[in-house]
Amino acid sequence: MTNLWKDVRYSLRVFVAAPGFTAVIVLSLALAIGANVAIFAMVNAFLLRPMPVDHPGRLIAIYVNAPNSGANVEGFSYPQLLDFRKQDTGLSAIVGSAGLPLSITEGDKPELIWGEIVTGDYFSGLGVHPMIGRGFLPDEDRAPGAKPVCVINYGFWQRRFHADPSIEGKTIRIEGHAFTIVGVAPRGFLGTGLFHFVPDVWVPVMMQQTVAASFGNYLEGRGNRWIDIRARLKPGVTRRQAEAALNVVARALGREYPQSDGGLTVHTIPAGSRTLPVLVANGMIPGVTAIMIAVVVLVLLIACANVANLMLARGATRARELAIRLSVGATRARIVRQLLTESLVLALAGGLGGILFSLWFNDLLLRYYPSLDFQTMDLADTARADPKIFAFALLVSIAAAAIFGLVPALRASSVHQASAMKGDLDGTRAGRSGNVLVMAQVALSLVLLIVGGLFVRSMQFANNVDLGFYRTGITMFSVNLDLQGYDPRRATIFEHTAIDRLRTIPGVDSAAIGFPLPLDAYNGPIAIYPEGWTPRSDREENIAGHSRVSAGYFETMGTRIIAGRAIDDRDTASSTPVAVVNEAMARRYWQSPGQALGRKFSESKSGPQLEIVGVAANGKYFFMGEPAYSYVFTALAQDHSGQITALLRSKQDIATLMPMVRREMTALDPSLPLFGVRTMPQFLFRTTSIYETGASLVGTFAVMALLLAGVGIFGVLHFAVACRTREIGIRMALGARAGQVLRMILQRSLAWVAAGIVIGIGLALSARGITGQMVAGVSGSDPSTFLAALAVFLLLILLAILIPARRAARVDPLQALRHE
Repeated sequence: MTNLWKDVRYSLRVFVAAPGFTAVIVLSLALAIGANVAIFAMVNAFLLRPMPVDHPGRLIAIYVNAPNSGANVEGFSYPQLLDFRKQDTGLSAIVGSAGLPLSITEGDKPELIWGEIVTGDYFSGLGVHPMIGRGFLPDEDRAPGAKPVCVINYGFWQRRFHADPSIEGKTIRIEGHAFTIVGVAPRGFLGTGLFHFVPDVWVPVMMQQTVAASFGNYLEGRGNRWIDIRARLKPGVTRRQAEAALNVVARALGREYPQSDGGLTVHTIPAGSRTLPVLVANGMIPGVTAIMIAVVVLVLLIACANVANLMLARGATRARELAIRLSVGATRARIVRQLLTESLVLALAGGLGGILFSLWFNDLLLRYYPSLDFQTMDLADTARADPKIFAFALLVSIAAAAIFGLVPALRASSVHQASAMKGDLDGTRAGRSGNVLVMAQVALSLVLLIVGGLFVRSMQFANNVDLGFYRTGITMFSVNLDLQGYDPRRATIFEHTAIDRLRTIPGVDSAAIGFPLPLDAYNGPIAIYPEGWTPRSDREENIAGHSRVSAGYFETMGTRIIAGRAIDDRDTASSTPVAVVNEAMARRYWQSPGQALGRKFSESKSGPQLEIVGVAANGKYFFMGEPAYSYVFTALAQDHSGQITALLRSKQDIATLMPMVRREMTALDPSLPLFGVRTMPQFLFRTTSIYETGASLVGTFAVMALLLAGVGIFGVLHFAVACRTREIGIRMALGARAGQVLRMILQRSLAWVAAGIVIGIGLALSARGITGQMVAGVSGSDPSTFLAALAVFLLLILLAILIPARRAARVDPLQALRHE
């Protein structure tokens, strides 16, 4: 330990004596290690951090695969859950949950929150211990509607109740009914679903008809698979054993209830942390995580190659010092240990800087969090420090020290004592190793630069592509009439009155209602059955996107009608059902927009026929990079929707407009909460943030890699010129011209750079299938992006090469040979 401390102190003196060299290395490592730590912090927060429950390693998620359902991941019906509970499957608890929006009408400001209805043993089965009060009791899970109690989320307790320590026993009105708060969940417990909305309130499943009567009675019906299942393994039982036992029960239920349970296959996955079975089953989480990790590991390897180059060069310049130490009795192992200690000191300094960088980087990532109606993560909980992050930073720092320090240490420790004592610099071996590292840096940096360019192109596409509606000048908000008990007739009256009132607000040019909107999180396809249409094959899907819209929608949104008319006030509940379709749908089924007018289709095989009265221009409906997709707009008055989004076309900003809007809506129904208040750019950010985040992340890493590669190449060539100063002096003394020396340096350098470029382009092309799936409006092998990235790369690399090369060409032969 004493010798180690001496090595550390000596390393510090060495680095203080060379501040420029030290600063370049520490900064390079800080950026690379910080990127790795930042990504790990996000992966840890979402995928690795266990839930605050007892023995999280014994929790599993259970889902089923039903034949001919079209989905590979489904939940359970409540009767199925009860049947599985009755059997011994190696599980000590089977708990269920399902999310839903809830209206809180307590106080003078109504609020829409996200809640979950859960089985009575939800908290006890998961091993969750409320920080205040308790979870649910067995008798609160027996009789429908008998026990109106709830447990609230830690964040909701702080936000709505100002962290009131005496909250237990107080009441809150949910859907107009008084519920007694019996507990507050511990901080960090955000439910069991990954990327699900974070619940503010949990209520017993027996209160389902009280808080969600409009959805029907979900406690009945075996085919209604709505509830997500988590379970706890008994001690000594493995997940595979429990899965096998569950499938035995499933087969028995399939024989007893063939229509609803026949052919069901049960699957399980670990669920100690929040998880989403559909992402795990489809391999999306491992794929996205692997791509993120691969990018930052590439940056780390580039940085390590850069530092290794600099350490090789510095090791050669310290040859005389090391030769003296060897001549006075130091062993080669002792020299290697000293040099590795220096590498470790540098890496730890870089790791400390990396932690600071990662904190800033994570704050930057959170700025890209899209605006949704409900939160999918607790931002404060996600950003909190975790000992795993510091342990990971230490591990990466040690690994980096081993990667960039070992080869330079071994090279430097094998110095030729006689030559070194005379001051001869032999850069041959170091130069050869440096050139190999330069080739690796060039290849990896070019890959990142190309991928970064693809993401930037994708972001540009997302920000400029024609959406089929205005990008600016629209303010919106949503209400959920179903939660307030509105029937279709009362809802229609409310919608007409609301539009009339909104249009009278000063500064509002037009107003309308639509739901779901194109590019909305709630959007999804529906089946369509065009009159007289015969599918070309059994596999051909007749589906289209769907929005319910009021009169004035197309004018307010700026969606062009290219044939026929828009939906207007003529389209009432008693008139002929009508629809406007987009151009893609018109051309697919009827060859042209004009021929589509007057044609009919239905949304189910036995449903009413809708007459096409207009054709709208194509737009984007689900994601930015989609091809032309069929889309249907139906009249809201004829196709009821409990949740609606009001749209206001106005030049006024949202801060000025919304107080007037709230006054008008409060006059209509003071108990109706408004949510999803945002401008059109804020609404679109949910979609564009995917591409902007990718461009920012990968683009930042690409620039970092490019600069690191430039510094590495400059360092290697600078050292090579220093080592060959005598040779260059002799050549110039014998008549070589400056241009010849310059060409000699460039030829040898560019050969390794060219090899790296070829390898980098090959790697980027081989990954085009993966990158092509993650970008929009551009292919993974887009030639213009490849050429632009190559041009930028060559410009910087040539600059890094020319500076040392010009220095070589200006060598004074007399000065170079004087020490002879």
